[in-house]
Amino acid sequence: MIIINHREFYFTKKQVQHFLKLFDKKYIPERLIIYEKRGDLFKNLRPIGLSLLGVLFGRTEGTYNPSTDTVCVFVFSENDDGDDKQSFQLYALHALCHELRHRFQYKTNQSMTEEDADCFATYFMDNYSQQVKEIMKWEDEWEVEEY
Repeated sequence: MIIINHREFYFTKKQVQHFLKLFDKKYIPERLIIYEKRGDLFKNLRPIGLSLLGVLFGRTEGTYNPSTDTVCVFVFSENDDGDDKQSFQLYALHALCHELRHRFQYKTNQSMTEEDADCFATYFMDNYSQQVKEIMKWEDEWEVEEY
């Protein structure tokens, strides 16, 4: 698996690798691209496979492109729960779980529903909160709240 993250402010490559080890292999794509800032979009545009406008305006948190087997996560879109680093990390990891679920749905010929991906991501993050805390080196466990 190829992990592309030009900045490593929110996530180090090692943290991402440890997080991905929590998943079955059916969830893991060929490529993962983490866009921490909007400017990162111009470093690697091709695998996104969607409208750049929605991404630039922060309406897209992540995407899975089956044709390139690439998951993209847009950390700069994660502003639901404050603007501190851990909030961005938590909700970006939730978005990553969501997109990994879409990859699993696609690879197992299931319907690619948003509801299923959201429920899975929330369950996963809450179920593995202790491990996520350790991987991210947070003082406290966090819980994902879906509205």
